[in-house]
Amino acid sequence: MAIPAGSGFPARTNSRLDAFLRRHLAPEVYDAIRAYEPCIVVSDSEKHTFKYVVLSDRLIYLTENPPKSIRRVVALRDVVAIDLIDDYPEFLSPQDRETNQHIRIIYSTVLKKECEKSKGVRKFLFPFHHAKANNKKVKEENNGPVFWRGKEARGLNKSSLRYHRESSTPSEDSTLCPSDLKKHSLRGQSTLRPLPTPSRRSCQSTSAPGKAVSVPACTANTKEPEGPPDHKGSLSEIPFKCNGNGNEFYLGNSSLTSLLQRNPKLEKKESELHLYIISTTSSIFLHLKSSWNNYIIKATLLQDPLYVSELGPATGGQKPYRSEEKIKHFSQLKSELFLKDNTLRKILCLITELKVAAQKNFILKRLFWKTSDLFYFLVNTLHQYLPESRDKNALQNKSQRADELVACIEIIQTLGLMFRETEIESSRLNTLVAKKGTLFNLLVILISKPQIPKFCPVFDIQLVADSTFVEMSFDAELQKLILEYTNTATALFYEILLIFQQGNLGLRSTKFAISWMMSFLQSHPPIVTFVASIVKQVVKGLSASFQLLSPGQAVLLYQQLFILKSCLQHSKMLAEYIRNDYSEEFRYFIHMPALEKRLPLCYPIAQPATQLFHEVLELVEQKQCMKC
Repeated sequence: MAIPAGSGFPARTNSRLDAFLRRHLAPEVYDAIRAYEPCIVVSDSEKHTFKYVVLSDRLIYLTENPPKSIRRVVALRDVVAIDLIDDYPEFLSPQDRETNQHIRIIYSTVLKKECEKSKGVRKFLFPFHHAKANNKKVKEENNGPVFWRGKEARGLNKSSLRYHRESSTPSEDSTLCPSDLKKHSLRGQSTLRPLPTPSRRSCQSTSAPGKAVSVPACTANTKEPEGPPDHKGSLSEIPFKCNGNGNEFYLGNSSLTSLLQRNPKLEKKESELHLYIISTTSSIFLHLKSSWNNYIIKATLLQDPLYVSELGPATGGQKPYRSEEKIKHFSQLKSELFLKDNTLRKILCLITELKVAAQKNFILKRLFWKTSDLFYFLVNTLHQYLPESRDKNALQNKSQRADELVACIEIIQTLGLMFRETEIESSRLNTLVAKKGTLFNLLVILISKPQIPKFCPVFDIQLVADSTFVEMSFDAELQKLILEYTNTATALFYEILLIFQQGNLGLRSTKFAISWMMSFLQSHPPIVTFVASIVKQVVKGLSASFQLLSPGQAVLLYQQLFILKSCLQHSKMLAEYIRNDYSEEFRYFIHMPALEKRLPLCYPIAQPATQLFHEVLELVEQKQCMKC
C-alpha cells in the first residue's frame, strides 16, 4: 500500500467541486471545509462507488463524482478510530493496489428511534482505542505524532491584565479596550476605537494545578444546525450545540456509554466507512486524524462553562454570517496594528480583538497566513520584550515589566490560535518556509524564561514600609505572570512541534523535519531549563491528591506529555537528561495512579492523554535512547 505523502495543503484544487460546495453549503459551513479527495467508498450503503470525501471541522461528507448532491455520513463526535490499513484490495488493478491508501473510519451508531427518545444530561466519555479487527494489519505509527491539538486561550479577567496600582480611578470609557481593561489597565492609556467585549472565562494557566475544580455536565437542549441530512443511524440526532457566530459543536461518541447506561433498550453498534484513495501524494488521512483530534480538544474545552460563554453571543440573536464582513474586519485590524505610533496598550487591545474574532471565525486564520507580514510583526514584537526588554526602564520598573508580559502572553496565545487547525493551509507553509529564521527565533523566545527586574532599594525611610509592600505585591504578580507565560509558551511550542512531526510523516518533509528542530534546540541551553519546567509542572499537577484537573489543565497536560515524548524519542541529549535528573519524580509522582485520580474520565481528552502518559512512562524506563 502507499504511504501518504504531502504534495499539497490541502486537496482543494477542483474548481467544479469547490463551486458546488459553495452553492450548496451555508457560508459558515463552506468556510469550515478542511479538504476533499476523490476516492472509492465502501460502507453499509456504498459498494465500491467513486465519490468525493469532503472533510469539515466536525463532519465527513460524501458527494458524487461529478457532484450532484451532498450528504453527511459521519460526525467526528461519533468516530472511534481512524486507521490506515496495510492491504491490497482485490477489486483494484495491480497498479492501483501499489498506490492505494486504504483508510478505515470506525464510528458508533445507535437505533435512530431510540435516540430520539433519549434526552437529558449527557457526559463525555472518550471511547477507548478500537481493537484491530478483521485480522487486517493496521499501519503502526510509533514514531509519528498523534495530532491531539489545541490549547485553551487566556481570558482577560484574571492574571492576564494586572491591577493598576495608582491612586487615580481607572477610566470607565468603554471605548478604550474590552471591559476587563477598565479595572486592569496598562500605563499610557490612549483613545482607541470601540472594541468588542470578549466574554469572561478562565484559562488553563489561571486555574492552579492544586485547586480543586468541579466536573461540569454537558446538556443537549438546542436544535441542530441547518445542513445536509445525517447518515441513518448516526448519533447526530442528539446534538450538543454552542451557538455563537457559527461555532456549533456536538458531543462526541464518548456520550454513548452514559446514554446506554440510562436506557438499556438502546443498542450500540459500530459501523465502518472505508475510503480507498488511489494516490501516493494524498494527505487526506492526516487531515482526517488532525480534524478528529482538534475536535476532541475543543470538546474538552467546551466542558468549561466560561469557555462556552465566550463562544456564544453576548446579547440578542446571532447575526447572519458574512465572510465579506470578516475580511473587512481583519483588514482594518491589520492596518491599525501596523501604525508606527502604536502604544503597547493599543497593540494589546488590537491583538485581543483579533484573537476573539479568530476564535469565532476560521476565515480570519486563513487571512492571517495569506501573507507573512503579520506573523513577522507579532514575532518581532515579542522579540522586543523577551526574554528581556529592550527598554532600559523596564529593567528596573516591575510595573512596566508586568505590562509587557501581559502583552506578550496575549500575542503568544494569538499565535497559538493561528497555528491551530491551519495545517491544511498552503499559505501557512509558504509563510513558515519563507520566514524559517523567524520561526526558529520564535522557538528560542518560547524556551527562554522571561527576565524580571530585581529588587531596587529605597533610601527614603518614610517610604520603606510602603515600598516593601508594593515590591512584595509586584513580585507575587510577576511570578503569576511567569507561570502563565510558561503555560502559554508550552501550548504554542506544542503547535510548532506538530509542524515538524507532520514533516516526518511525509507532509512537506523536505521543508521541515523533527531532527532539524531538535538539533537546533539542543544548541540553545535554555531548552534544558524549559524541559525541566515542564517536568516540574507535570509533577505539580499530579501530586495534589483528590483534586481534579480543569478542562484547560487537562489539555495543557496532554501538550506537556506530547513535548516530553518528542524529546525522549528524537533527542538523545534531552532523553538522557530526563532519565537521569528526574528518575525519582517519575518513580514517586508521575505514575498512572496519580493520573487516574486527577484526570476526569468525562473529558474527551482523557483516553488519548492516558495513552500518551503510558507511552512517556515506557520511554523513560527504556535503558537505551532512540537515535536522534
